[in-house]
Amino acid sequence: MTADIPKDFWSSEDQANLQSFLNTRTGGKLIAKLAEAAPTLCADGDTNKILIRNGELRGYQNALRELLTISVPEPAPEKEPTEYPSLVDDKQWNDGQKLDTTT
Repeated sequence: MTADIPKDFWSSEDQANLQSFLNTRTGGKLIAKLAEAAPTLCADGDTNKILIRNGELRGYQNALRELLTISVPEPAPEKEPTEYPSLVDDKQWNDGQKLDTTT
């Protein structure tokens, strides 16, 4: 993999296709099989081996989490509330003047 991945590399169509696949019986089995194949932690032994195995497990979990995350659409950003009404929204201003003459 290279660092210069185009922004449109993973499209909403790819996302929908992956989500559809993961919702099938085979997709569900794939996720279960991948989770089952995760590295196991070392209960005892050399400290370095325990730390290395812990890092392997965390990396595996991050990859599995990313696989599931990219199948779900990102929520739309919430509009930040403002204490001032919009200057062009006639409904917010009760001054008798109309900016939008189509309504």
